[in-house]
Amino acid sequence: MNPEHLLTPGRNCWRTAHTSRFALLVDAAACFAAVRAGLRSARHSIFILSWDIDSRVRLVPEGAHDGWPEPLGDFLHELVSARPTLHARLLNWDYTMLYAMEREWLPSYRLGWRTHNRLNFRLDGRHPVGAAHHQKVIVVDDALAFVGGFDLTRARWDTPEHRWHDERRKGTDGQPCEPFHDVQAMVDGDAARALGELCRERWRRATGQVVPLAARNIDKEDRWPEHVVPDLRDLEIGIARTEPEFDGRPAVHEIAQWYSDVIARANHSLVFENQYFTSTLVADALVRRLIASHGPQVLVVSPQRQSGWLEEATMGVLRSRVHRRLQQADGHGRYRLVCPALPDDGEGYLNVHSKLCFADDDALTVGSANLSNRSLACDTECNLCVVADGPTAQRERLRQGIAALRARLLGEHLAAAPDRVLAACRPPATLFDAIDALSRPPRYLKAFEPLAQPEMDALIPQQPPFDPGPASKPAPGLASWLHQWLPHSLPRWLPHSLHQWLPRWWHQGWPHGLPQSGRDPLARRIAALALLVVMLCGVGALLAVTLLLAGLGIAMRRLVGIGVERQ
Repeated sequence: MNPEHLLTPGRNCWRTAHTSRFALLVDAAACFAAVRAGLRSARHSIFILSWDIDSRVRLVPEGAHDGWPEPLGDFLHELVSARPTLHARLLNWDYTMLYAMEREWLPSYRLGWRTHNRLNFRLDGRHPVGAAHHQKVIVVDDALAFVGGFDLTRARWDTPEHRWHDERRKGTDGQPCEPFHDVQAMVDGDAARALGELCRERWRRATGQVVPLAARNIDKEDRWPEHVVPDLRDLEIGIARTEPEFDGRPAVHEIAQWYSDVIARANHSLVFENQYFTSTLVADALVRRLIASHGPQVLVVSPQRQSGWLEEATMGVLRSRVHRRLQQADGHGRYRLVCPALPDDGEGYLNVHSKLCFADDDALTVGSANLSNRSLACDTECNLCVVADGPTAQRERLRQGIAALRARLLGEHLAAAPDRVLAACRPPATLFDAIDALSRPPRYLKAFEPLAQPEMDALIPQQPPFDPGPASKPAPGLASWLHQWLPHSLPRWLPHSLHQWLPRWWHQGWPHGLPQSGRDPLARRIAALALLVVMLCGVGALLAVTLLLAGLGIAMRRLVGIGVERQ
């Protein structure tokens, strides 16, 4: 592919920034150890943006033995207590009640009220109805940053071996967890500083507090963990986002545009590793490439089953539809959907949670964004993008680095050293030739058909509310006073359709005889109170249904041994 001008700020990335070092941390054993080492080096500021966080999790299950407490919450508390200039700010999604039974209870108490006053924990529900804060970013002293698919929470830790009965892979309740695969990128320099700005803006929107950037070169200590060898050096990183339209801010769809651009430009191969595969935008772009007589081979590495019965019946159905579309378009044998097989007991399939893509040897993205409609439209997401561009020598160096990273990822699933994967991919051999040559049980990439139950397929609409595209746009007048009258977290609990219909009813004169928004403040408040009563009734009913669903999910998991969904 031609990578020139691929990274375009304002189009497919927020900005570009230089990093001296880039490392791809594969699986949580490597990632969590590096995160702990990075946090331990903090002297001035820590920012953590998360979808989930658990104060009880041990980043190094066998013990870090570094003189600090092992549980994450105690570790952060002691760090801040021991360093008078250090402030830690943790911003976690104010999640919906459906997730309550699978998360740590009272996180504001465990990570906020009972910890040092310079360790600030907040829940962030400032987003449209049906959306979520899904960014997973850690920044230390604006000098070291982590971006990827990992949250610092339960059921994430694993090693590249993914041994089925690894005694170290346990939840905070001591119960064993299934093998789990994810990746995180680590950068430094101006790229880390730019991510520090992103975190500060999220913090300002959620809390109203403005946190100034630290002065450059505030000290000369290197925050990069000594044990981590960089995979790439001296390059420009693109920072791409998804943000929904909200609070007067326009929507941001940089990650979606990135995928559209790299899919259109790729010549030889597209390799996706992702938890989900439901995006209509990505499917449309791939169909256009697959029906052409010449185009790239498309490999999608996905979990064999989605996490839990509820997710299998929802996102699993959407994945099967996308898969059927691509199969029908693939008249030239250039598309494969595979899952990583593991050796064990008939249950040996890996839970793929990563979110990354390789386009030829020329481009790579890694971050929090799933290949789902919601991740590319209405949730907040953050990805890093690497492009092999610039002068000839630099471009070739980066191309070799990107190819080596892809070989390392594929080699893990194929139980093959990266050098073997690179050799097997050497032209005239293709990506599929290499996989066919190296795929041997017990660890291999297995093609599979994601089958959906016909009853569920018939029930789920083409644009379901659990995987929405761009969030609905409320009428300005109604949106403003809804946020004035109602708690910020309340609208997220209302049915998506109610949030969509209320503005329409208001501007069509419902209730009959009421003035339009903005004409009569007293009438608006009377209407707001009436609507509030209706909404509270709806919330009560929805909460009851939510608790019933949560109870059913727990019962199903205990009966059939299936975990609940996670992002």
